[in-house]
Amino acid sequence: MRPSLASLCLCLTLCAALFAAPQARAQGDPAATRSEIITLLGRIYEGEAMRGELEGLGFRGQNLSLAMGQVQRIMRDPVVAGHIADRVLAVQSGASIPMSQSQGLLWGLVDQGVGHLPLRDLRYYYLVEKTVLNAMPTRQCGLAVRERLSPDQLSDATAQVAARLNTNALENYYRIQLEAAKAGAQRGPVTMTTARAQAAEERIFSALTTRLDRDPDAPRLIAAFADLDRASNRDACAAGRVFIDTVLTLEGQELRDALIYLSQPTLR
Repeated sequence: MRPSLASLCLCLTLCAALFAAPQARAQGDPAATRSEIITLLGRIYEGEAMRGELEGLGFRGQNLSLAMGQVQRIMRDPVVAGHIADRVLAVQSGASIPMSQSQGLLWGLVDQGVGHLPLRDLRYYYLVEKTVLNAMPTRQCGLAVRERLSPDQLSDATAQVAARLNTNALENYYRIQLEAAKAGAQRGPVTMTTARAQAAEERIFSALTTRLDRDPDAPRLIAAFADLDRASNRDACAAGRVFIDTVLTLEGQELRDALIYLSQPTLR
């Protein structure tokens, strides 16, 4: 699942604002400079429009203030804003941007950076993802697990759950999210050797097998894991919840490798 803030930021207005600004210049004028784009990023999310979007997603009181501040903090961070500006300039120059980056520049940074987090923060990040999945209505949850929600639908569903988080939990999540975005901008994704990735996959499979051995719904869950495309939303949701819950029972280096494995771009 996509992080709620990243979904909110990029899906709402970022791409339109960034790419419209250079195109609005008179023909023959120079393209936007890096510093101009960074300045624009810092100004996009000011004012009542952003507040209205957040309120529409369920943010109130302290959580609304936190969300407003986090949007501005991320988009004014020199590392994050500089990286996004570089991507925009690359598009202006005709460079090809991979689909995984073009469909959400900030999403990509958070995805790439989570694997660099300390284990405590990495685990917390996925605990929030677990909370989001558990709080979704069964149909939405199943569609999300089966990757049948559009980016906008997933953004809204995730943000609506995040809006209801305990304020301290949301504040910690936002801190981790910003650190992940900066790590993604500075360091790119964590790479795993084939052997390490295979070991992580086998450990997840072993833990899942042990879990299913004592689950009365094991046949239904196994069938869902085997063919998510054909599984019902109810079964896909149940399988997704069991999966993330099982992974988070691991500890130490096994947990770290499992979560880094799950954060690999090829798995998304």
